[in-house]
Amino acid sequence: MRNIVKREFHSRSKFFACLLTFCAGFVDAYTFIERGGTLVAGQTGNVVFLSVELIDHETREIEVKLATMLAFMLGIFLMTIFQKHFEKSWWRLSSIAPLILVCTLVGFLPVSVSNLYIVPPLGFCMGLVATTFGEVDGIAYNNSFMTGNIKKTMVAFGTYVRSKQDSYLQEGLFFIALLGSFVTGAIVSTYLIQFWMLQTIWLVALILSAFLIFRMTQYLHRT
Repeated sequence: MRNIVKREFHSRSKFFACLLTFCAGFVDAYTFIERGGTLVAGQTGNVVFLSVELIDHETREIEVKLATMLAFMLGIFLMTIFQKHFEKSWWRLSSIAPLILVCTLVGFLPVSVSNLYIVPPLGFCMGLVATTFGEVDGIAYNNSFMTGNIKKTMVAFGTYVRSKQDSYLQEGLFFIALLGSFVTGAIVSTYLIQFWMLQTIWLVALILSAFLIFRMTQYLHRT
């Protein structure tokens, strides 16, 4: 039983991949509803929204969307440069610490604070996490947006139908779990915002902090 727990709840497990994807959907819904209609993870959506706003001459949040996209790109760029320093499990897990910190701080900031100081930092942290965690058991996935995962879901199931190899079926089911996690995160966020409003984002910080504590406990027990 102990070996199963170790396998299923480490930082490159399918469980953790679904957890990060849940958080991405959660934060996207939060920033879209409470922070000016900008997505932290879904940059394709930001491009579409930005284009519509430009045509409609609604320039109020354009700088936020541009800054968020650039911050997301910067997070990916920097993590790619320093990725070799994050090969060990604990260093890899440390990449979610900025997201925990920013989510905690954002929950304290009132609506009067400009979204320019809130959404781009979240985008930067999401870029870090998306780059650090992108593979499970040799399967490349994305925990920040779903278009690529949808494609890979259908490719995996189609390959299974053609080849009848169970590995492709398992891969397809994994991508279904990712899609479900993202959607669930967005739904839960949208629901909780009715009650917690700006403080809703604290749940992401709580979930990721709990996982870090759990991993620390596992590590201490092994030593």
